[in-house]
Amino acid sequence: MKNKIYWVLLWAITLAAASCKQEKLDSLDLLKTVDRDISGGGIVAGDVSVSNESVKVPFKITLSGPATKAFQVGITLNNDTVKKLIANGTLKNTIVLPDGSVDYPTVVNVAYGADNGTAIAMVRLAALERNYGKSVAFAFKLTDPGKGNQLKGSANILVVMNTVELIKASDIHYLSFLNGGSNVFSVDYKKNYTTSLQGINIPLTINLAGQPAGAFNVKIKLNTDTIATLIKNKVLPENTIMLKPNEYYLDTLVRVNSNSSSVVARLLIEWPVFDANIIANKRFAFALSLAGPTKHVLHPTNSKIIILVEPTVNLDNNSYITGNGTGLKAEYFSNNQQLDFDGRKPDLVRVESNINWPNDGVWQEATPTISHDNFSTRWTGEFLAPVRGDYTFYQDEWDDGSRLFINGVALIDDFTTQWDQAGRKATITLERGKRYKIEADHRENVGGQRAILSYEVSGISRRVVPQSQLFPAP
Repeated sequence: MKNKIYWVLLWAITLAAASCKQEKLDSLDLLKTVDRDISGGGIVAGDVSVSNESVKVPFKITLSGPATKAFQVGITLNNDTVKKLIANGTLKNTIVLPDGSVDYPTVVNVAYGADNGTAIAMVRLAALERNYGKSVAFAFKLTDPGKGNQLKGSANILVVMNTVELIKASDIHYLSFLNGGSNVFSVDYKKNYTTSLQGINIPLTINLAGQPAGAFNVKIKLNTDTIATLIKNKVLPENTIMLKPNEYYLDTLVRVNSNSSSVVARLLIEWPVFDANIIANKRFAFALSLAGPTKHVLHPTNSKIIILVEPTVNLDNNSYITGNGTGLKAEYFSNNQQLDFDGRKPDLVRVESNINWPNDGVWQEATPTISHDNFSTRWTGEFLAPVRGDYTFYQDEWDDGSRLFINGVALIDDFTTQWDQAGRKATITLERGKRYKIEADHRENVGGQRAILSYEVSGISRRVVPQSQLFPAP
């Protein structure tokens, strides 16, 4: 263990002691104690060991003779000693171990008849990993020996640990994002996400290098200022936005279980957020970084990740879009079964919420200025497809003749004097969130009158086309 851990007894911290040569700290053979009743005996070198979580450093104190009674000697940290040696240049490339990095007993027990006492200091391995490439140091001070025993002056013990000698770079427990680093992690259609009825989940895999051990926590931080800088530097496209806090959900505290080398955090975006930005074709960006692990260390580059969510992800969105439509434009031609075939103007023009005339009585009451027989009606506007899929439209409850056009294509064309024909239906594939031009024509010969335009699509049972999805023509 020589040149890996250096254990120094200082009985008087003075400027002269602080200016001692560094090479004297590098040799255990030069560390002699002065004659005193109680003094630091140094490390038990053969028992110093490195585990997956800590470095065990046994040490002992020595007595000038056998103890006449069992007693204890107090121990406290005294890192002012280390700070002075660093400040005056005695210790180079060395830092003081932070508070909480060293676990140690508050006393050393000395048994009756013994001429020494032993104890163990446990240095957390993460402290060495965080400062890999440097030496780390801490100091103890012996205090308050009991049962009439004395210290001749103050007794301080200095420990200097060379991290490169104690651990290998390949064994450092680095925490990283899978796909982390300087490259942009792209979330595109069918790529790097999963879907649900609510939205998408972007899995954030956090990996632990080295051999796993006990459980620990790590935080995920959102770096809001980074996005604007990346857009300015053209790393991200100009049409990139950062979502508001209420537009996504992010696991900000993650627990890594014992003996686990990875954990998956969640970044969730609901479908309405995509819908709100679909027209503007906006991309969503997140700049995330790991922070504050209760164990282990952050990888210098891969503990950060830049996520870019492409608008094409919304192609996987098949949640129901409820429109804000007001209905369709209705044109009535009284005493004419052929609409405006001869250039005539409609006798009645208005907006109707949908096409749902169940019987002649309702229709007649609502259109008293139109002849009860021998008339025709045209409804025009747009249909907002609420989901993606194969739509079947029905005009089988239609008295008499019917026609249906979607984007100018005649899906149903039976403008005759027949009524309620079962074959008046047609299927067409429509895209979610897209508006399609729609026209429905009605021909009334004599007798009853009825017109109900309904549809069905996968996941939606047959129903009357609702007002919310219909927008009147000008």
